[in-house]
Amino acid sequence: MSLWHPRFSHTHSGAPSFSSLFRMLDDFDRYASQQLGRFEGSTSVASFSPRFDLAEHNNKYVLQGELPGVAPQNVEIEFTDDQTLVVRGRTEHSRTEGDPALLEGPSETKRSEGGEEAASRQKPRYWLSERSYGEFSRVFTFPAAVDQDKVQAKFKDGVLDITVPKAEKRGGKRITIQ
Repeated sequence: MSLWHPRFSHTHSGAPSFSSLFRMLDDFDRYASQQLGRFEGSTSVASFSPRFDLAEHNNKYVLQGELPGVAPQNVEIEFTDDQTLVVRGRTEHSRTEGDPALLEGPSETKRSEGGEEAASRQKPRYWLSERSYGEFSRVFTFPAAVDQDKVQAKFKDGVLDITVPKAEKRGGKRITIQ
């Protein structure tokens, strides 16, 4: 019986994978931010951190990020220096009426011209609000030089694919002394 088995998953190589631990830390951070936002008031902008996969290939890096509900025109990708890529954007969160509170909203009663009451409409009561919305920014720093002019980005079905080619390595050059 393995010491790690029930609590940690393993990769194909047999080494423990800590992705579930990182996911738990992300969830705790998101929860703490939401709780802090309740006390700070509504002046702060909601934010979230979309999940990305970053894979290194022989000649390129490939980033794949989940951005559900984000429109492509609301995403910006830019290099801040030779090896640092920033992906930022925003998504609006549409609700019918009311706040994401667990309290019932006040009912609305309309009167017609004759003074008769129209059907009373109840604002929705949210029991759970887990969808991410607001602004996001993710920074990726590559360990080697990249070719910024050949970067390609595609957005389909809520998944952002960014291909970042590695810069070609320059060979050494010998200088002759005259």
